[in-house]
Amino acid sequence: MIGNLNHIAIAVPNLELAINQYQNVFGAFTSTPRDLTDHGVRIAMVKLPNTTIELITPLGENSPIQGFLDKHPQGGLHHLCYEVTDLAKAKDTLSVSKIQVIGDGEPKLGFHGNPVLFFNPKDCLGVLIELEEISVPKVQSRVEIDRIGPAHTFPQFSTDTMEGVEGIGIGINVDFKKPTPEDNKETE
Repeated sequence: MIGNLNHIAIAVPNLELAINQYQNVFGAFTSTPRDLTDHGVRIAMVKLPNTTIELITPLGENSPIQGFLDKHPQGGLHHLCYEVTDLAKAKDTLSVSKIQVIGDGEPKLGFHGNPVLFFNPKDCLGVLIELEEISVPKVQSRVEIDRIGPAHTFPQFSTDTMEGVEGIGIGINVDFKKPTPEDNKETE
C-alpha cells in the first residue's frame, strides 16, 4: 500500500537556525520557507538525493507543532510521510486495522498541493505517519519498453502499470575516447 518515503519531518523551535545549519553546516539545499496555514506550520524543505527533510515550526500557539515543542524544546523527529496512489483506499485499509486518522478524517492539502492525512502514533509503533496522495502518470511517452531475453520468459504485462515486467533494457552509449571530467579527480 505505501510507496516511497516522501519526507522526514523535523519539528524545530527556530526555523531560521535550522535552515542555516542544513545549508551552511551540512551543505544541503533548503527551500524558501512557506506557511501552511491550514496545518498551522511554517515549512522549509531540505532536498537530498534520496529523500527530503521537512523542517517545520509552529505558526502561532495553537499549532499542533507547538504541543510537540512544549514536550521537546530542542525539537526532534515529528513524522514520516509515505506516498500512496489512493488516499481514500489507504485510509479505509488502515481503519480496518484499527489505525486512527487524526483530526476530522478529511484530507487537507500538504506542501506540494496534494491531499494528506495523519495517523495516530499510538497505532503506528509510536511514530506519527502522514500519507500523501501522489498521482502516477499513466503514460510515460519517453520510455520505450522492450522485452529482454526470449519472449517466453515474460508473462503478459501492462505498459500502463509496468505490472509483470521483470526487467527493462537500458542502452547507454559511452565514448571511451573522451577524457573524464577533471572534477572526477581520476588519474590515468
